[in-house]
Amino acid sequence: MSRVGELIRQDHLTARGFTLIELLVVLILIALMATMAMPMIQRVSPGVELQTAAEGLRTELRLARSVAIHDNREAWLSIDVASGAYQRDHSSDVRSVPPTIQLSLLTARGEQIDETAGSIRFFPDGTSTGGAVRLIRDGRSYEVAIDWFDGQVSVNETETE
Repeated sequence: MSRVGELIRQDHLTARGFTLIELLVVLILIALMATMAMPMIQRVSPGVELQTAAEGLRTELRLARSVAIHDNREAWLSIDVASGAYQRDHSSDVRSVPPTIQLSLLTARGEQIDETAGSIRFFPDGTSTGGAVRLIRDGRSYEVAIDWFDGQVSVNETETE
């Protein structure tokens, strides 16, 4: 056998990999860290879900205002607090907040559809009927407020009642 072949054979025999025990120890450590991290993730998750739902509602309201201004026509967002569903102008998809989030709606009397539903209307000049939607979960709440004067939409964390 040549000298090079002998060196390759020796390197191959002395090369080390990971043993099965080493791999099991690493997997167990990863599992333990994931188990300890899970409660922390679950504590943060409801607040993030609530804020995300409020931001989604704000986006739909802003889109309705933009449509009203751009198309020079009235546009609205209908909200059903019983089901948590909302829809922009009957032409868009029906969206909803997660079932764990409770909604309440404050809108003009003329915009109330029934006891559990109403709408926020935007006009071509950017103004609106105004109002607010409150999203509540686990003692936390966000309010999506719509200014009647200029139609601006804002999201604020509020005190629960």
